[in-house]
Amino acid sequence: MTTTFHLDHVGIEDPSDESRLSGFGPLTLFNSQVEYHFNTEDMSLEEAELYIHDILNQLPDETIDELCKKACEWKIEKMSSDTADYPEGLAETTGRDILSFMDVGEVDLYRNPIDRTDDTFGAILGGGTEWDSENAMEIVIRGREVLEVREFLGYGGHCIWRENE
Repeated sequence: MTTTFHLDHVGIEDPSDESRLSGFGPLTLFNSQVEYHFNTEDMSLEEAELYIHDILNQLPDETIDELCKKACEWKIEKMSSDTADYPEGLAETTGRDILSFMDVGEVDLYRNPIDRTDDTFGAILGGGTEWDSENAMEIVIRGREVLEVREFLGYGGHCIWRENE
């Protein structure tokens, strides 16, 4: 029996922009409930739910491993550049164990702003890390490909697709 995925508590984020919706649902990788945001001018609720269910919540092992590799590279760079107090075990953490030092609370979904016929969606997972408590974190994903794991820059869909690609 196949179950259908649905976001909970879907609604308009801002009465002045009725095209911005958000809803709550699971993010399997971080074993958490998150708030998903999207624009109905970019995708329908059904398209958003399909991307969440079929792609984001079923990332292949190689995608998860790449995400963890990029997170560990950022962690090493950050920890080597300052003298903050870090949680015990963080410095030695590698591979998928890094996920326990990361937290995601919201996910923004995007359609390619350059090519509106492109059916590959993108997402920016936003949250925080134990190695950079001053800055928020964003994980930038196009389709199933992890592009970046970094401090929050706030470029939105324009960091997922670039004019020259």
